[in-house]
Amino acid sequence: MNTHQEFDWVSNDPDAKLTPEQSQKLVEVTQELVFFGLENNVEPGDAVGLSQSYFDALHELAARHYNSRRFDSAATLYQRLLRLKPLQLVYYKGLGACCMGLERYDAAVKVYHSARVIDALDAEVVYYLGLAYYFQKDFPAAFDLMRFARLQAEDDPKPGSKIAAFATQMLERIKSLVPPEQAALIDFRPS
Repeated sequence: MNTHQEFDWVSNDPDAKLTPEQSQKLVEVTQELVFFGLENNVEPGDAVGLSQSYFDALHELAARHYNSRRFDSAATLYQRLLRLKPLQLVYYKGLGACCMGLERYDAAVKVYHSARVIDALDAEVVYYLGLAYYFQKDFPAAFDLMRFARLQAEDDPKPGSKIAAFATQMLERIKSLVPPEQAALIDFRPS
């Protein structure tokens, strides 16, 4: 990784051959093309004719890197996947997990907030966003997100998911770290 320049885990891909100005221009042009395509219901990966098997193989490679604790390389692969398929929630989840593994909680927050644009009610995304806030020591935000993740996981249970149980455990851990009036809402369920 390029150590002389800070790297934005969400939107930039470092290229040592480009000046910072050229890199910024490339990012801007790429974003314009992506937004133009998305407005016309065409993801960049589809526009350039890449097959789904290409994305599946790249995703599998990213997952292998992640499972081998090579979070930097996995993050780079997930970023590239997101550039080509920016509406795929699973790629956001992978990139967010890499950021968490690298203890880049600020970047994880950005990634999970981006994922919520795709699916605001995904309990797993909400849980990990809450966990990122917890590691940043923003306990009130983490508490509210854990409550929401638990509710979503209970209302729309996924087979084999343990998000509701994990969120409940985190709520118990965080309860003493938030104001008493917030902690009192731990079991509140809207009617």
